[in-house]
Amino acid sequence: MLAKRRSIKINDLEVVQTPLLVPSFSSKGFPDLNKIVRYCSELIDKAALFSAYDFHYEKIKESIDFPSLIFLDSGGYEASKDKELSDFGDREHTPQAWNKDMYRQQVEVWRPSVPSIVISYDHPKEKISIREQIERANETFSSRSDIGKEILLKPEKETQTLLPMHEVIKNIHHLHSFDVIGLTEKEAGNSILDRMKNIATLRRELDRVGLETPIHVFGSMDTVTTPMYFMAGADVFDGLTWLRFAFLDGQTIYKQNYSAIKWGISTKAHIIDVRCWNENYYYIQNMELAMRRYLNAGDPDSFQFHSKMFKSAYENLIEALED
Repeated sequence: MLAKRRSIKINDLEVVQTPLLVPSFSSKGFPDLNKIVRYCSELIDKAALFSAYDFHYEKIKESIDFPSLIFLDSGGYEASKDKELSDFGDREHTPQAWNKDMYRQQVEVWRPSVPSIVISYDHPKEKISIREQIERANETFSSRSDIGKEILLKPEKETQTLLPMHEVIKNIHHLHSFDVIGLTEKEAGNSILDRMKNIATLRRELDRVGLETPIHVFGSMDTVTTPMYFMAGADVFDGLTWLRFAFLDGQTIYKQNYSAIKWGISTKAHIIDVRCWNENYYYIQNMELAMRRYLNAGDPDSFQFHSKMFKSAYENLIEALED
């Protein structure tokens, strides 16, 4: 079984065990980000992800001390016009300036009161080789011993849309200095099966060289694909889907439809968002519990919804890995 409980450590001390579903926050598509964070400070008590870009531009002004673990993202998502797979593009995003010096400045002043995982710098217009990405991340983190260190692996060239997994495998021994290894869902493959296969390949190669480092899939917070990536060997998942949509009975649907089903058609529009955020957060917690049940039983029936599909997807994955 590729899925497993793994430890996220800071200075070799465990701060949490996986699987871990991480609600994300971003100003990209959410211009009232500070109000959202303020509201969710009363809701979230586990891990959460925020962007260094948003702290730099003071999109977040709240004191971030409510999560039990913070992931400080690199800002590459906000600095680009690229979209997550779940982003339906209803609001235009105009990126502001963002570069390595701005990122490093934010990392240097980052002194949170709760454990933090800091994610390596990336920018959509600054493509470098996998080996150089590793070296740059190690250099950035060299002065900090009080944070967890995560590398976000990205395509090497602007012409590439997918992560060159063969280059990652070639450099697998050099990933030992990181506490978490990240890749985006969008860049992991052209299909769900391709992404599962690449995640499983990375997992197997890490195991081969004796690294139990958790794998983080960025932009994956979905009722269907996230459990599949988990079964393929990924450990940490984050995304903005929980803010954009609603989760219901194994489906990810429009919030307006969810409101009509759950509360009736008279529900005021301004109430729908906050109600959905509440419901989604607890849905996420239950999905994480289902993942943990799967680890105990090794049975896709541990998931309340889509268990037959998950079993079939895993069988297809194992077959694809033998090709």
